[in-house]
Amino acid sequence: MAASVWLKVRRDLGHQPIVAGRISGSTPIFIERYVYQAIDRTVSALGCTGLVIQFGGGRVREGEPDNWRSMNLPSQALLIPKGIPTHWHYSGTVDFAVVYFLEGGGSAMQSLEYLAQSRDAPLTFSDALVGAAAQQLLGELQKGPGADEGFQERLAGVMLEQVFRTLTSPGSLGINPRHVHFSRLQAVLNFVHDNPAGNLSVSRLASLADVSQAHFCRIFRDAMGVPPHRYVLSTRLEVARKLLAHSGLPISRIAEESGFSSQSHLTASFRSAHSTTPAEYRADRTSSAPRTRPATDKRD
Repeated sequence: MAASVWLKVRRDLGHQPIVAGRISGSTPIFIERYVYQAIDRTVSALGCTGLVIQFGGGRVREGEPDNWRSMNLPSQALLIPKGIPTHWHYSGTVDFAVVYFLEGGGSAMQSLEYLAQSRDAPLTFSDALVGAAAQQLLGELQKGPGADEGFQERLAGVMLEQVFRTLTSPGSLGINPRHVHFSRLQAVLNFVHDNPAGNLSVSRLASLADVSQAHFCRIFRDAMGVPPHRYVLSTRLEVARKLLAHSGLPISRIAEESGFSSQSHLTASFRSAHSTTPAEYRADRTSSAPRTRPATDKRD
């Protein structure tokens, strides 16, 4: 990827980073750190998927005054889809990192890119490990020729894998406790997590919330940032991942336990979300201890 991508961002921001560098390996990235004070900045659409991680400073809002897409404080981050321009409004000095996804990344990066492209706006999240890994990575870059390239590559991999885990874990973004429908939605979320293999249709969930389906979809997306069906799918995939990693159940049984209509349905959904099949995921996560693969555990 041409360096013009981050050079263009520097021009849009009107500032130079205090540290920057390229990280190779299975998660190739270019990362920069900025510290400056400004009021408003508009960054044109990126030619790649990007990640912005705020370390400290004042409040940062992204979007427009009548349509804020995120309101960030230190430790928060945004995954920015390729081709989406962003508009930043600052209330003081800011300290943040920008990560650019380079070409040739492995499954973790590809999964994040797919997730980003499934949305038409930045995805906001908060995770301490992501911020800590980014700061450690930048600190290693500041060592110059003395930096440990292998350590940098491992840090980049951990950082991006944690971003993906955070964004695909149900409830990781949290429900706003000030939301007027908090009690109703909390009951729905509890039901989803307690009954992943049950009837989790929109009509059933709306009935639990005691509102119409249309109103339920509106308040759910407003509070959770995703529509009900996507949250349900994410919950079922989380159950499937845990069973694949920590049980010897056949994949057909895991599909049943996690609420998928069939093994092929689980496989298609899993591949779409994670760029790998359930069998491949299980093989990657299997411990070094020998375990006999169940006869019905077919590779998809």
